[in-house]
Amino acid sequence: MIRVFCDFDGTMTIEDVGNRLFRTYSGKASEAIVEEYRAGRINARECLRLECAAAGIMSPGTIRAFADRFPLDPYAVEFVRFCETKGIPFTILSDGLDLYVEPILAKAGLGGVPWFANHGSFVQTDKGTVLVPSFPYRDEHCDLCGNCKRNHMVTQSADDDVLVYIGDGISDRCPVRYADVVFAKRDLIKYCQEQNISYFEFRHMGDVRDRLEQISSQGKIRQRREAAMARRDVFIAE
Repeated sequence: MIRVFCDFDGTMTIEDVGNRLFRTYSGKASEAIVEEYRAGRINARECLRLECAAAGIMSPGTIRAFADRFPLDPYAVEFVRFCETKGIPFTILSDGLDLYVEPILAKAGLGGVPWFANHGSFVQTDKGTVLVPSFPYRDEHCDLCGNCKRNHMVTQSADDDVLVYIGDGISDRCPVRYADVVFAKRDLIKYCQEQNISYFEFRHMGDVRDRLEQISSQGKIRQRREAAMARRDVFIAE
């Protein structure tokens, strides 16, 4: 069976909603925090904690109003429907916050699509409510990510499944090592080139749909030996 796993920010959406959120409410502080993350001096969880703290006073209404400004990729809904028609399970994996993932998907009519993200909650302080992240899907043995995309992929697939991953950024570097077919854009392209991971470049989800339909109809979609071995190694290590 073919299974598709997809990043959210900058992949399912046109823009990186999380980055825009924190740049809007914490400005240069957010930029400095993200630079520390990109340089590898802090991990994704610490980055998100610091960004939330720097954003200051915030409410659920603030997040929802902000999220309402960001549409999905123009071909995202069509791609999900394509997967449904073909009987291909489709799951969204985000290292962002559920507080904006949920309303954006619901607005697009994709509220029933399986998705996983970090959790955001609001804590009352003397000055007002502040946003605090938590990480229900972290891997206790790995400090890199908040939401371990790799774990979702390996636990939701069988040995003979072919795993497709679609992404664009830093949080997608780990999961592409476990994917048989990779669709990449932006920063993820450079990483795949550096790690000798084969990939298909895409501009939007329409490109992914067209190429996936092409290679599957031609019988060219199959397991990648290195990815299948990496998935097996995860279970052996556990």
